[in-house]
Amino acid sequence: MDRLAHNLLDRVRRYIVVTLVFTASMTALVLLLDLMSLRYGGTTTAVLVPAGVLGLVQYVRISGFSMPDLRTATRRRGEVAATVVITTAAWWLAQWQAPLGIGWALPCSMVIGAYLPVVSGWWRWPLAVASGLAVGLSGYGVEQLSGQPSGAASEAWVLVLALLVPFVLFCNVLQVWLWSMVRQLDSARRVAGELAVAEERLRFAAELHDIQGHHLQAIALKGELAARLIGHDDEAARVQATEVGELARTALKETRAVVHGYRRSSLSTEIGNAVDILRAAGINATVRGSATEVPPPLQPLFGILVREGTTNILRHSAAAECSLTVEVDAGRVRVELTNDGVEERDTEPGSGLQGLRERFAVVGGSVRTHREPGGFHLVGEAGIP
Repeated sequence: MDRLAHNLLDRVRRYIVVTLVFTASMTALVLLLDLMSLRYGGTTTAVLVPAGVLGLVQYVRISGFSMPDLRTATRRRGEVAATVVITTAAWWLAQWQAPLGIGWALPCSMVIGAYLPVVSGWWRWPLAVASGLAVGLSGYGVEQLSGQPSGAASEAWVLVLALLVPFVLFCNVLQVWLWSMVRQLDSARRVAGELAVAEERLRFAAELHDIQGHHLQAIALKGELAARLIGHDDEAARVQATEVGELARTALKETRAVVHGYRRSSLSTEIGNAVDILRAAGINATVRGSATEVPPPLQPLFGILVREGTTNILRHSAAAECSLTVEVDAGRVRVELTNDGVEERDTEPGSGLQGLRERFAVVGGSVRTHREPGGFHLVGEAGIP
């Protein structure tokens, strides 16, 4: 997914908002230049300015209605209709006093084009063309009634305005599509991470079942046998009871081994599981070094490190890249996990890392973590005691 985490979602959100604000700012500049031509009287200018500001602000606001989670604002009843009426009236006023004041058609056209992506179905495109024609023809009609017709120039601008609303609609539809795709990818990444954690839990449950199943079954059978032998062959019943106690102690020992991660599984297996889980969550994982060179007595310990580090990456980071390095030198082993998804709000170490430090300390090893701009490192070192 190449960094399609919430970081990308934030960047696309900023891009869309900046694009909308930039478009509104450029339109405001066009309107300002038109006002500086001094073609309008003081009263008309006093009406046009707030109407133009309202239209451009509403263009940015209304564009967000079709993009869930882009902005916190919600649409109010009659808001769009009132904005279209006010900006269209300003457009007519500009045409009445100074024909070819085409710039004042932009606010109402942009508001209509910003709203139409909310309308579902193919017919929003004919509706966009019809709306553009309505804006252009109504302005042309006002110009004719004003007694200051501009001839062929006005007729050409009617066509331009008829295409303006579909153009704004097209631009906003592209932004809506981009926003929808990024949100879907971000949602898929979160689901993948949750599935990876669930898969790890299922693996743990299956491992626990495999280890304990035969012990519990044997304990049940021997307990029943001992109960039947009591009073008939007390010595044999005593032997069975002793074996039940031994099986129970073995089961308890192996249960603790599974819970604390000391089961004698290979480090290579743990690394392979970690890589599969990370990649399933959309994180590019690379491995450097050979796990087979790690001494067998240390493999379970470093397997815990890899498992804990992988879990923390999935739960507490927005990583897109993760690397795992295994180094062995004269019996001294160093394993480092690095990811680029560090989040500054996670400042308190978790109980998992504290448990790792305690386990490594038993064999004279150490576990360290450190942050750097854009990266987090988990390093474990230990040697054969």
